Parts: sequence; structure tokens; C-alpha cells
Amino acid sequence: MTIDIPRQTYLGSVSTKTIGTGATAFTVGGDTAFPFCRFEGEMPNAPRIGIQVLDHAPEDWAEACTEPYKDVLNDPVAWALKAQNEYGADFIQLWLKSTDPNGLNRSSEEAAQTAKKVADAISVPLLVWGTANVEKDAEVLSLVAEMCADADILIGPVDEANYKQLGAQALAHDLSLVANSPIDINLAKQLNILLNNLGVPLEKIIIDPTTGGLGYGLEYSYSVMERIRQAALSQDDQKLQCPFLCNLADEVWKCKEAKMPSDDSMGDATERGITMETITAVTLLGAGAGMLVMRHPEAVRQVHRYIAELGGFEMPEPLPSTAEASAPGQLTSDASSVADRLREGALCEVVKIMDMPLDLAPGYAVALIKALDPQDERSGLLLSSGSQTAAETAPQDETPANKPNADAVAPEAPFEPLSSWEPIKFKSDKEAARDNWRDIALGREDQLQHVKTDLHYWYSEGYGSEHRKKPA
Repeated sequence: MTIDIPRQTYLGSVSTKTIGTGATAFTVGGDTAFPFCRFEGEMPNAPRIGIQVLDHAPEDWAEACTEPYKDVLNDPVAWALKAQNEYGADFIQLWLKSTDPNGLNRSSEEAAQTAKKVADAISVPLLVWGTANVEKDAEVLSLVAEMCADADILIGPVDEANYKQLGAQALAHDLSLVANSPIDINLAKQLNILLNNLGVPLEKIIIDPTTGGLGYGLEYSYSVMERIRQAALSQDDQKLQCPFLCNLADEVWKCKEAKMPSDDSMGDATERGITMETITAVTLLGAGAGMLVMRHPEAVRQVHRYIAELGGFEMPEPLPSTAEASAPGQLTSDASSVADRLREGALCEVVKIMDMPLDLAPGYAVALIKALDPQDERSGLLLSSGSQTAAETAPQDETPANKPNADAVAPEAPFEPLSSWEPIKFKSDKEAARDNWRDIALGREDQLQHVKTDLHYWYSEGYGSEHRKKPA
């Protein structure tokens, strides 16, 4: 028997908004039904994810969030480029937090110069964000709008207390605004009307309904966003048909649960924080979010995958690094130079190590080795095959040239990296089974002996067994 699913036809739709210019520009909105309900209407454009970048090194962030950016925290330009090139940000949110009068209280001129440098360096769209101090934001964002007039940036938050100053700047420089209202459908509509009456087209407005983090008002944010979408679709309320932006990064990571250390009851701190950010993001997507501001790269990756799988969109690929692609020692999408750098005496770091199962390779360990640059300040290990060089084996008063041939000791072959995984060969009845990693069963804890080995390393630039991506 055929079951006909009831379908509702809506009067209105979410307006479309193109963010940025050039090859990295994208369009959000255009929905004619509720999020991901493609059986009732169209969802032509995928929601987009921006990564949050601060204009100074944060002092109150959870360690899980500072770790991916630890080499660029003091340089907003490098930070933004890393978020764009390595972590696949669709846009960058530059949070000018240092301008907060209750914090560092940096000048508007300094903040605007930082915004200009970031705008000139990146190719994806830029959202410049204030501190929610209405007087200082009006001053700072007005100057930012003037200095970045040619960059087609977005500025926010704009609220009822400073909409006249920032609305005028948007009109003067043809910029888009993020209109922020405190979790209320009526206040959201009122702010849009005020901006529209000032002359700002609705096509230049993005609604920020104010977002709560998981466990901290998220359900209230969801219900308000849902009501706004109902008014836009069912009642064709044009004042509420603007796309949503949800600034969730700080709301999630400032929660005490995201900052608590790892323990037996709460689990791993990093995994916990990533999960909280991911759940918050996908919940807001269900309420109609078209743009998300996030922080941790792994949470960004998971939400990108969620959008692609649920909405039937293509999984976005990280942009190639144009500035670093040709730099020595840098990885590219075509080939890797890591193996060529792992030579005798190379500086390296053992990232992860595990003993092999006894049935597979007794006496061996698997190590994930990272090649370090010589100028890297971190302490590393000198890669060695264990052999002594001729200079090391020769007595102080002798040289290799005059040392008797009878006493000469042939050094072992220097360490040479392999370019791919190769199974170790054993002369036994179980040789075939040992060679086939994909047939090795999981959960064989009793066969793992976590003891010191001779540290014979097996490594590769790619993945090994699909069943052995994590230490047993």
C-alpha cells in the first residue's frame, strides 16, 4: 500500500543573500520549507560555517581550542589564513575583543588596521565583530567600515542602540549588517523595520537572534528561531525573511563544562567540548541557521559532514594554501615531502606509539612520527638507525684513512624511509593472516603486551590498517 506523506505548501520563503565576492563568495537562504525538509520545498543553498579569530591571544579559552591555533594566536592574519587554508572556513569572524572598554580597551584605529590587514590577506568573506558595547562598537565598526569599504565585509553586532550610526555606514559603503536582538521575535522584527526605515535594504540584513549554548538556553534560542521561520514561511512576513547567523562559538566554550579538565566522570575534556559545540551547531541548523560561527576545527569538520549528508550537499574541501604551497617543507595536496625529510639525524617528534599484537608483529611497535623544522623551538628527537658513524667508531688519534682494515667495522645502513606500508614477513603457518591487516579482529586486548621494545618503527605517510587507526 502506498503511503502519501502530507505536505504543506508555504506562502513565503527565506530571502537569499550572497556573502563576499569572487570565487569564494557563497549564497545562503532561499529555503521554501523548513530546514532539510526537502520533501516539502527547496533548500537550494547549504548553510555555511565561519571560524572565529580574535585580534589578540585569548587568555580564557579552553586548552582544547588554543591547541589547534597555538602557533598563530598572536597574529590575527596568520590565524585567519590557517582557519581558511587548513580548516576550510567558509568565512572568517574577526572578533575585535581587545576593543572592549572593560578589557584591553584598544583604540578604534588599531582595531581597524587589524581588520584591514585580515581582509587583505584572506580570500573568503570576512565578518568583523564588535564587543556588544554599543558605544564602542559604533565607533570601532564605523572606522572599520571606512577602512575596509572595498572588501565587501559584514559588520556586527548591530542593535537598537547603535543602528543609526552603523546603518549609515552600511549605506555609505554598501555593506551588510548582522542585526542582533535578545532572543525575541518581536524585537528582531522591530530592529529590521528600524534599519529598513533608515534605508538599509532587507537584502543587506542578516538576523542574529542571540544564541545560547548547549544546556544554557539553547532550547529558548531554538523556539524563537522557529517562530521567526514560521512567520517568514507560513505568514509571508517579509521583515523576518532574512537569513540567520548564529554566533555560537563563545556561548559554548565559555560554559564551565567545556572548560572542566578531564576526569573519570566527565570524560576527556577536548572530546567533551567538541561534542558540545557540534550538538549546539546541528541543533541551530534544525532551527534554520544559515551561517554558523564556530571555533574548534574538529567540530567544524563534523558539522560540515552533517550538512553534506543530511542536506545532500557536497562535502567542502579545505582551500589550498596559496602563500605556503611552495614553501620548503610544506605539505601540498599533490605530494608530501615528509618522507624525504626523515633521514639519519633528522629532527622529529613521536606523536603516538603502540605495541603491535603478538600474533601480528611481536617485538615491533607502530609510531606516528612528525618531522620538525630545524628552527622549531620545541624539543625533538634525532632520528637514528642505531649505528655509529665511522668518525664515532674511530679512536681519537686515528682517522678512517689510517685505521687498519682488519679493525674496520662496517656501519649499518643509514635509516631510509619507506613511501608506503609493507607487512612484515614471517616464516610460519599464520603468515597469510598476519599480512592481511583488514582481517585482524578487534578487541584482542589480551594479546597486546605494553612493554619496552627495540623501537623498530613502522610508519607511513598514509593510513595503515583501517582497524588500527587508534592505539589498541
